[in-house]
Amino acid sequence: MEFVHGWTTFYAAGVELDIMTSINGLEDESFSTCYEMAEIVNLKAVKVPFSHINHLIANKKAVNRPKDQMDVLQLEEIKKLKEKDS
Repeated sequence: MEFVHGWTTFYAAGVELDIMTSINGLEDESFSTCYEMAEIVNLKAVKVPFSHINHLIANKKAVNRPKDQMDVLQLEEIKKLKEKDS
């Protein structure tokens, strides 16, 4: 499979997967830094890394589509709840 710079989508075992080689809003962050900050969640005994909430917010602010603007509001509320629980 050939990767297109920026974004490639493919299907594996009936699941759509997106591979991004760069992320708007995180241009100054290395993959290693983002991966180290990722939250690891166990889904049916499979460890899946999810981007840190601050990275998600930065990306969605940079993209700035209407749906991303709504996502930012929700993510900031989730972040407040997580900080309150800490």
